Amino acid sequence: MDFNEFVRKPFIVEAMEITKDNIGEVAKFIGDVEVNEDGSKFIRVDKNLVPNVTRVYPGFYMTRMGDYIRCYSRRVFFEQFTPLTGDIQKWVTFLEKTTPIPRGY
Repeated sequence: MDFNEFVRKPFIVEAMEITKDNIGEVAKFIGDVEVNEDGSKFIRVDKNLVPNVTRVYPGFYMTRMGDYIRCYSRRVFFEQFTPLTGDIQKWVTFLEKTTPIPRGY
């Protein structure tokens, strides 16, 4: 059995860090603000809107790609995403134009 190597095709998302100042505004998109016993706020996430997490805290990131919204802890966000630069944009554009989608997908 032979395997070939592939690179996962990159895509671009919009992202914002969730902070104490914007948590109420962000909650409008993903759930409801609640308060811990210590007085700190978090968002209890509506699973119908964002299926990958149940709670979001300041320091998390929210991403948007079209109608798809996801939230990530700071650690996971920076493991999976990097800021878009001109050089990266060139590669994304190149891959979008040149990579055919295999039949059956």
